[in-house]
Amino acid sequence: MDRISTYTFKLICFFLFSIQSVWAGGSKKKEETSALKKQIYNLHKVDEETSSIPYLERYLDLSQNELYFKLLYAKALLYRNDLSVPRPDEPAEDRINKAKLIQKNYNLSSKLFQENVLHLEKVRPRDPNLGRWYYLWAFSEWFSDNKEKSIKLFQKAVKLDYRLTESYYNIASLYESLGQWQDASLYWRKFEKAEKELEEED
Repeated sequence: MDRISTYTFKLICFFLFSIQSVWAGGSKKKEETSALKKQIYNLHKVDEETSSIPYLERYLDLSQNELYFKLLYAKALLYRNDLSVPRPDEPAEDRINKAKLIQKNYNLSSKLFQENVLHLEKVRPRDPNLGRWYYLWAFSEWFSDNKEKSIKLFQKAVKLDYRLTESYYNIASLYESLGQWQDASLYWRKFEKAEKELEEED
């Protein structure tokens, strides 16, 4: 009987210690995520998206299902400015490697935007920032050289938020780069009209 009581006591102690460890670990994780959030917000407030990338990566390691922070990560990759740009005077292999890194970065940005903007639209179809996220996604596709897709996304962005008149400007530029002059002309006119209407509204 004594032996059973001792065993039971040890088992209870072990169980309580395990719970305490889980609580301590949870508390530590909460503190870290809270500190990371603050750092990320502060950096994005002052347009230091590039500096926020390591904090975002760590935050998403700890909280993998955070939709908003995945979108911030995609935005930070889109605005990234710490990758070396290929120079004409350097060896071809170096230029190719640098170009590949830049392309990989934009491809990841567009992939994250696609997954998370579509998910946001599904769970929060009336989100006031949805048009803005589509707008940024359109740029990531443009920089990934997916021009036709970029045009559709800019169209969707301005449909969701009429204030994003720059979408018309970007669509016109994209059509020009594709040699589709009539379409470009149409969107230049749309841009001028939308800008005029916004000025009158103000």
